[in-house]
Parts: sequence; C-alpha cells; structure tokens
Amino acid sequence: MGAGKAFGVLAFIVILIAIFFLIRSTGDQRREKISTRLKQLAAPARSKALSADVEILSPEPFLKLLPPKMRARADKLLGSTGYQITLRTLALVSVTSALVVIVLFGIVIHISPVIVLVLAIGAAFGLPLFVVQTLRGRHSQRFVVHFPDAIDLIVRAVRAGLPVMASMEAAGQETPDPVGPEFRRIIADTRIGITLEEALHRAAARVMVVEFNFFVVTLTLQRESGGNLTETLATLSSVLRRRSELRAKTRALTAEARLSAMVLAAMPLFTAGAIAVINPGYFKPMFSDPRGGYILGAAILNLSLAMLTMRTMLRRTMG
Repeated sequence: MGAGKAFGVLAFIVILIAIFFLIRSTGDQRREKISTRLKQLAAPARSKALSADVEILSPEPFLKLLPPKMRARADKLLGSTGYQITLRTLALVSVTSALVVIVLFGIVIHISPVIVLVLAIGAAFGLPLFVVQTLRGRHSQRFVVHFPDAIDLIVRAVRAGLPVMASMEAAGQETPDPVGPEFRRIIADTRIGITLEEALHRAAARVMVVEFNFFVVTLTLQRESGGNLTETLATLSSVLRRRSELRAKTRALTAEARLSAMVLAAMPLFTAGAIAVINPGYFKPMFSDPRGGYILGAAILNLSLAMLTMRTMLRRTMG
C-alpha cells in the first residue's frame, strides 16, 4: 500500500509539472509573434547584436521560458535539427516517457520506487536526447545532399559578376530545405549589423555539419587573404560530392549489418509476443512473483544496451 501511494504521488507530481509547463508555454501566442516580428524588423546596434546570447532570428518562441544561461545552448541544440522540433514537444516527450516508465515498472511490474524513480528520470532526459540526435542525423543527411548544389549556384553567380552576398542570397532563395533557410538566416543576420564572418560562424555552430565548416573556413580565409573564390568553391563542391559518394557506398556496404541489428533487436519482442498469444498463461509467474519484475527489468535493460551498442558501432563504421 505504501509503494502504491508513493507511485501515485510521483505520477501526480509529474502530471502537475506537465500541466504547469503547458499553461505557461501556451500563454499569449499572438503577442509573442508580434514581439518576435518587431525584434526582427528593428535594427539594433552592432555591439548589441553581437553580444546576444541567443540567435537573433531563432524561430523558437519558447526560449524565453528557459533561464538565460540555458537559452543559447537550447537554441544551438534545436538549430542542429533544423528546428524540426520545439521545446514544448520535447517537454511532452520527456513527461510522457517518465509516466510510461512509472506505470510500466511501478504499477505493472512492481519494482522498488527508488529504482522506478531513477528509471523515470533517465527516460525523461534520455528519450528527448535520442529524439534530438535522430532528427539531427536526418537534418545533416539532407543538408549534405543539397549543400554542393548551393555552392555550385554561388560559384556560377560570382562568375556572372554578382557579389558574394548577393550570390548567397540567391542560393538561399533557390536551394531547397534545409540549406536554403540557413543561407537566408545568414543574410538576415548581416542586415541587422552582424558581420558576414560572425553570421557564418553562428550558422556553423547551429548546423553542426562538417561540410558547412569547410565552406565557412574557405570563405573566411578568402575574405582575409584574397584569392580566386570561384576556383576554391568549385574544388570544395567537388570534394563534398566525393565525400557524399563515399558515404553512400559505406551505407550500401553496411546495409546487411544494419538489417541484422534490427532483426536481432526485434527478435526478443517478437518471440515474447508469439509466446503470449500461443500460451497466455506462460508469463503469469513473471508478473505475480516479485522477482519477476527484476528479471524483466534486467532483460529490458540488457536489450536496450545491446541496441545502443549496435547503433553506436554502426554509426562509427559509417563515419
């Protein structure tokens, strides 16, 4: 009875935190949009723009809910995904995962409240990070695919007589997502007083793609020391295309290993489901005996660690 009350109190606290966050984040959205729009239209002094802790043109409206020291880090984390997810969604994922862990391990399996609390905290922080890492990987793959085309467009525009800024603006308008919006943010930053070098470094910190870092270094060195920009960018585009081809070959060579990893990860779940359908009473001792909860928890933990290990090995193999 005491354990049940503890789980009930813990679930009630988590639900209250979720409701508080939702009420706070869904305040007056219209006023927030107007305020953000006015800040974009205003042209602050250059020193003030350069000393901002958060990306000035960040599309995330809920960054103000975080403490000032966490805003820049959160904006960098969301920017690495191309702003495909919001802070509110991450908060909902965190709260939902914690509630699922509490219900599954605390009420269904009857594990110790201390262990359930540790697992709930781990799920509340681990699952949002996993979602962010997955979205970041997809965003990076799409960025690498379209980025050489944007460089080629800049090269053609510069050869046609346009300045670098106009060429980058044309690339932002003509290149599809997610490359186009990043170039448009760079141009928008320069229009409110930020230097091109600073805007490029902000974009590099936001995108977190090695290929874009090559572009930033190339453009920065050319502006400082001079040289033939078109030939340098054309060479960079060729190198990036060869890197993409090599990465595609690596994915093809590791396809069998990735499929084997997915089959091995799904096999215990499939086997347990088949046994539960064929013989429904087979797993009853697992839930009626107090030791069954620990055995099931250890099995789930081992399976999760095995999946994480295989995923890490495959990602390192693919570079």
